[in-house]
Amino acid sequence: MKPTIKAIAEAAKVSRGTVDKVLNDRPGVSQEVRDRVSRTAQEMGYEPNLAGKALAYQKKPLKIGVIILNKYDPFFQEVHKGVKHALEEFKDFGISLEIRMMENISTQEQSRCIHELRNENIAAIALSPLEDEVIKEELQKLMNENIKVVTFNTDITRIEKLCFIGQNLVRSGRVAGELMGKLLPYGGKVAILTGPARIKALQERAEGFIKILEKEFTSLEVAYVMDNIDDNFTSYHRTIELLKKCPDIKGIFITGRGIGGAGKALLQLNRRDMKFICYDTAPETIDLLNNSIIDFTITQEPFMQGYLPIKILFDYFFKNQEPKSKYIYTKLQITTKENIE
Repeated sequence: MKPTIKAIAEAAKVSRGTVDKVLNDRPGVSQEVRDRVSRTAQEMGYEPNLAGKALAYQKKPLKIGVIILNKYDPFFQEVHKGVKHALEEFKDFGISLEIRMMENISTQEQSRCIHELRNENIAAIALSPLEDEVIKEELQKLMNENIKVVTFNTDITRIEKLCFIGQNLVRSGRVAGELMGKLLPYGGKVAILTGPARIKALQERAEGFIKILEKEFTSLEVAYVMDNIDDNFTSYHRTIELLKKCPDIKGIFITGRGIGGAGKALLQLNRRDMKFICYDTAPETIDLLNNSIIDFTITQEPFMQGYLPIKILFDYFFKNQEPKSKYIYTKLQITTKENIE
């Protein structure tokens, strides 16, 4: 039997008017009480009237802002497909999306996108935030206005988001480290190529990689960490420079972008002996896998990283359902040239 508003009010120790406000997403209730009532209603098996909510939102659509971190990156283009699929699935309920595609990965560009979306009267925002004080301040302003925040692909510290969706990043770095340890059972020097510190995901992958080598593969030494690599031009020249200076490097781990540039450098120097581990399946990565330059790439379901934030926000606003966890992890799959799709 569907629980009554009275029963939910008694269980949550609030008035029936408060329950009515929460279940119908009306103002005038503190966030702490709103969360408690929503959780109580969900535990008691309350199911909202989706048809009624859809009718209300069709008159005044629920706007969700989405920021895609890099419009030119094949990974984020796949994320964008997931976002658009979710919109197609839920648009009849009265959801609309305001999507911004970042032209460059900078604090200024992301801050601009957040400002634009804030002016669109959004109810929630989904983004891959940069680990930067300016971005934290911008997101805190949104939260102070009761705008919900969902992060995906990369997270941010000190922000009380609804949830994070993406790879278990430290674990994925540990997986890469384990693979490297098995590729180089007799040890040796390896290098990490990583991106800017403001992309937290890349640093967490490097952290996991280093930790497992220190604990379980002590014959391997992380001799070089090259940071701020976020394009193929930079990775090509810095890989050439590194390997000419230090030809005893036996393995390369790339936490983010620059895979094509590093692969080009290895081909030019005829370093097919080099062990090479990276992420995702951009066209250049597939080519290097098929050419036996890359040994393993680790995938992370970009489509789902675009789809799930919208699905979770739909459930939150239309069904009064909190996310099942603060951290919702996408699948981590090890890919070689034999199982590439």
